[in-house]
Amino acid sequence: MDSMKQLLLLSEKLYSFLENEPEDKEDKRDEYISYVNKLLDARGQTIDQLKVMPTNPIVGHEYEPQLRALDKGIVERLEGFKKQIATDMQNLQKSKKSEVQYHNPYGAVNTMDGTYYDKKK
Repeated sequence: MDSMKQLLLLSEKLYSFLENEPEDKEDKRDEYISYVNKLLDARGQTIDQLKVMPTNPIVGHEYEPQLRALDKGIVERLEGFKKQIATDMQNLQKSKKSEVQYHNPYGAVNTMDGTYYDKKK
């Protein structure tokens, strides 16, 4: 198979896969991320094969407009997924902090009760 055709197929596959985010975020997210990484690695290897060629085969090729549109969509979807993960991590940190405050409500209060500090020597 031609490297350009392979790149187009991998890009389309990745784009369509990124369209369907996992329904059960906690259980399926790791599998989802590992499959996205697998597709990105395969796509990256194909791009590396194309870069080795003396001339850039992408520029001026009939698949160039499709590849550019797919690449733009892939980047947008990956950035959206990254923001979603960052939001989930922030919410997790907030819930951990509120749980600690619930168990020890006076943990943040510094008291010096029962201590005496003598400045005289």
